[in-house]
This record gives sequence, C-alpha cells and structure tokens, in this order.
Amino acid sequence: MLRSLAAVLVACAAFAAPYRPAPGEARFAEMLDRERHPLEAREAAKAYLAAHPDSWLACEVIGMVSLNTDGDLPRALYWFTRARKLLEARYGGAWGPEAPTGYYSSVLGFQASAQYRMERYEDALRTLDAHDRLFLKQRPVDHAWPLMKLGRFREARRKIDEAVAGGDPRDAATALNTLAAMEAESDRPEEAFATQMRVYALDLLRGKDRDCTLIRNAADGAWHLGLLARAEQLLLEAAEHFQPGSVTNPWGDLAFLYLQEQRLPEAMDAVKRMHQWAFRTLPLPAETHWNTRQTLTGGLLLSCGATDEALAIARRVRERPDRHATGSARDGQREAGTQVFLYQALLDALARDGEELSFAPWKRRPAILLRMARHQVEAALARRRAGTLLMGNRERLGQSLRVLAPQAVAELPGSEVLLPRIAGAGVAEAEALRLLARTGPAADRERGFLLLGLGAARLERGDAGSALEALAAAEPVLPAEFAVLHTQLLALRAKAQAARGDRAGALASLAAVLQRDGGELRRAGLRIPCRIQTSGPMAAEAAGLLASSPRLEPDPRGFRVVVEQTGAGGLQGGLDGPQGTVLCRFQVAPGADRDATVREFCRQFHRKAFGPRIDLSQQQIRSLEGSTLSSQSAEEQLKGILGN
Repeated sequence: MLRSLAAVLVACAAFAAPYRPAPGEARFAEMLDRERHPLEAREAAKAYLAAHPDSWLACEVIGMVSLNTDGDLPRALYWFTRARKLLEARYGGAWGPEAPTGYYSSVLGFQASAQYRMERYEDALRTLDAHDRLFLKQRPVDHAWPLMKLGRFREARRKIDEAVAGGDPRDAATALNTLAAMEAESDRPEEAFATQMRVYALDLLRGKDRDCTLIRNAADGAWHLGLLARAEQLLLEAAEHFQPGSVTNPWGDLAFLYLQEQRLPEAMDAVKRMHQWAFRTLPLPAETHWNTRQTLTGGLLLSCGATDEALAIARRVRERPDRHATGSARDGQREAGTQVFLYQALLDALARDGEELSFAPWKRRPAILLRMARHQVEAALARRRAGTLLMGNRERLGQSLRVLAPQAVAELPGSEVLLPRIAGAGVAEAEALRLLARTGPAADRERGFLLLGLGAARLERGDAGSALEALAAAEPVLPAEFAVLHTQLLALRAKAQAARGDRAGALASLAAVLQRDGGELRRAGLRIPCRIQTSGPMAAEAAGLLASSPRLEPDPRGFRVVVEQTGAGGLQGGLDGPQGTVLCRFQVAPGADRDATVREFCRQFHRKAFGPRIDLSQQQIRSLEGSTLSSQSAEEQLKGILGN
C-alpha cells in the first residue's frame, strides 16, 4: 500500500486533472520527490501550511515523510486524515473535471495503508470502500489482507480472485500470498506451501527485481511442513534480495532455525546479520519487528549462557510488543510467547542464583537470597500470565504442543517442554492424547513433538514410568533436525530414570545431555551424581564448596569432578563422564588471595560444565543486540551494544 510521491504524481497524471499545485506546494513536492530531501520538504510544507491552512497537499507531504522517513504511524495517519478532510470540505463530493481527483485517490490510499498497519482493519476497509465508490480504477488486492486479518475469509477470497483475474502479475502474487496466509491460518500447511511456491514461481519472472518477502514466505511454508533444509535454502536466497521498505528480515528466521538445530556459530552470525539488515531498512519496517529481533537476540544469549543479558532483554520486550498487521499472528499469541520467554530466562536466572549461593562469601548471601526471592515472584507472575494467554484461546495449547502449527506461541526453540508446567500437566496431557488420536499426514508429521509434550506432562504430574514410555516412543520419530528438542528429551528421560531408580540409565542420559548442551541440565533443574577428586589443600577447599552445589550430588560411581592445585598457586580441573570421557577442562590463575582463587574456580566450574559447547567473550556478547549500529564499517557496527 505504500507509494512514493513519484507514483502519486503518475497516478494524478493518469486522471488528466487540470489541477496544478501552487508554486510553494510544487517546491516542497519537488524537494521530496526529485531532490530526495524529506526532512527539508516536511519543514517547507509546515511553513507553507502555517500561511495556507487549507493546503491538503502540504498535509499529504508531511504525512508521507512521517510514514516513510520517521516510521511514525499515528502522526502519519493524522496528516492523511487531515488532508482528506480538507479535500472533502473544499470539493464537497463534487469531483468535477477541475477537481484534484488523482491526489484524493492517493490520500485515501495512504490513509488506508496507515490504518491497516496500525491494525485498524475496519477503518482501512471503510477507506478503501470510499475510494472504490468514487474511482473506476479499483485495487481489490488491497482489500484482501485486512479482510483476512478480520477472519472474513470468504470476502477475502473474492477479492483475491478479482485481483488474480485482473491480469497484473504483481497484484496476482500479492493476492496469492494472502491466500497462502489464509490457508496457513486454516491449518492447511500443504495447500499453503503449494500456493507459496506458486507465488515463488511468479516472483522468479521478475528477474533481479525479486521480492524477498515472497521468497521468505515460501521458506515459512517449508518450515511448517518440517522441511528445515528447504526452509534454510529459501531463506538464504531471500537474504540476497534486500529491500529497504520490506518488513521481511530473513536473517531473523535463519537465526531461529539455527537455534533450533543447535548450530550456535551460525546463529551468532545470523543474529548479527539480522541487526545489520534491520538498520539498513527504512524506519517503519525496522520498528515493525523490533520485539522479534530482540527476542531472538535474547534467546541466543540464553543459549550461550549470558543469562543476565538475556533476562534484561526479556523484561524489555515484555513492555514493547510488535505490531502484527504484516503477519498472520493472532491476538495474544505473541504476548504469550513473550511471557514464556521471560519465564524461561527467570528459571535460568534462579538456577544460577542457587549455584552462586553455594560458593559465595557469607556477606554476599543475603543479597543473593533477596534476588532469588524477586526472581521467584517474577517467575510466578510470568507463568500465570503466560498460562492465562495460553488458555485464552482453546486451540492455542494444542497448536503449541504440535510445534509446527501456525499459531504456536513459542518465540524461541525449546520452550514447548515448559507448556505442561504453565498450562497444567493434566490439561496438557489430555490435549496431547487428543491430538495423537488423529490420523493423516499432519498427525504423522507431528507425532514426535506430541509424544515429547506427553512425556513432559506426565513427568510434571509425577508419573515417571508413563513419561519414559512416551519419551521412548518420541525419540525415533522426532525429526533429527530439531536438536534442541532431542536434548530436552534426553534431559526429561534422565529425570524420569532417576525418579524410577534407574541409576545406569540416568547416568547415560546425563552424559548425553552434557555432551550436547550442558546448559540444558541447568534449565531442567537436574543434578549429576559425582565424586570429587582433589589434589592439594586449596583444591580441598574448592571441593568443599562444590559439594553444596545444587548441580551435584555425591555418588562414588558417577561422574568425576577433578580439582587440582597448580604450581603457580592457581587451580585447574573439570568434569569427566562416568566412563572417563573428558567433558570439560579449564584453569584458574591465582587470585587476590587463596579464598578468591577457590571461589573463582567454583564459578568457572559451573560456567564451563553446565554451559553450551561454545563460549562467548564479553565483547562478543555486546556485539549481538545491534542497538548502536550506524553507517560505519561492519566491524565497528558490531561493537559495544550492551554497554560496558
């Protein structure tokens, strides 16, 4: 719906109206269109408007700058509405040959665009209807998306058919894109992907001038069918077609995909490129998905062990949701996902609080206990709010347990195993069993996800035996690409095996979790049975502190924690698996005193043993969020964003 002033002038000429702007109006219009000086054009238009308060063209230009340069939707809508009122008051509906009908058409188009982007779909449709009542040249494609967002699918389908029959290839592609969104929302992923590939074929005819949104949407269709390799291929293709005015950011989708596959180096690169892409776009599309970009950044930081930074982002995004006019998310869906993300981050923070408490000096313990209490209250509130939103729509829990469904609430990979705790174990179990009773391609495709959810629900209500049965059935049918879910399956199995007294099975599962992602052991609240082997008096002190860690429990036949004193006065050691496999090794240099060295070793032990298989330096952590990117070099753009 967004059009440039050049397009407006072409449209006006097409109406062959004799209207000519006044010299002052022509000047600021030229500054905007030919000279590309939007801010100067806006100031000139404001100055002209002060002397000529009935200049609807000045209002339109100010609105265009507010929309395209500032990304300020409310202000843009105000100016377009004012321009429309001035035109209607002046001509009173008598649009004779001397009237500026082309300009009036453009004002209505801009007003409808601002209204739909502000999720005022009924207002947008009324504006479009007012346009169509007056002008022969109609654009049914503009009606289709607002109608779809309102759930008026039959009317939207009629407009789509009109647009396709109109013969304009671009209108046809846009209309079919809306049709694909309707099919996805109707839970027909096969039909949606087929339509998206039809749009993809139309887009190929445009040559180099391709639409990254249409390519990205095809990737989204592949994702919902579990075709992750195909989705990645299409997203990388979309990333080659940058468009400054597009709300699409394929690097964000790639970051989500890489996080799901536990490809952390690729996810780090994708997050950096996601922010670079966003800072190259116009303000309006850059602001449209700010929340999504920040959530992905927080998810990456959480996966990499930067809990404090991730929690700060989770709190921030809770207060600033994205507009969803350009996507097919339903009311409450993204907010529920944001609350689940906050809950995830708080659980991780609580686990780290408990670990820190085990080795902190006694003077710091009251502050840690107070922080833990705050985190517990905040986590309870986030869980309650997420549960309310999750159960506010009768289909939302089931769609989320299915993982690939279009209305799943998960903003980050791996949050699905928390759903039974949030919604209630009995409710989640009943929903999983209902969905498992289905037949057909979707049932087969989603069986592994539903069995995983069933196992999590049964374990949450304390039935370890039935949980193990569900998890055993899930493992062979859960797609291998969903590495995060496989790691969580191992963690759930370890917890269930420990509850059943299967020591050997629990040890094997715990070792497998630690080899994939030690952070999952912390997130699942697990403890590893171990013996602590020491060498030297300072090592014995460290062992005494480690013995009180919430991540460890004494067992002479389990894992082995190694703590050794170095000749330089430091400590070294790590964690070995039950079969002697080295899981991590590290060294701590001598600190300010003996006590500082011992406590630093304990801190590093928890960081190394129960962290991901990739390490981030502090400077790398600061380079992920992208909040200070500018027009500098790429290396400079990726520095210092979380502050020193």
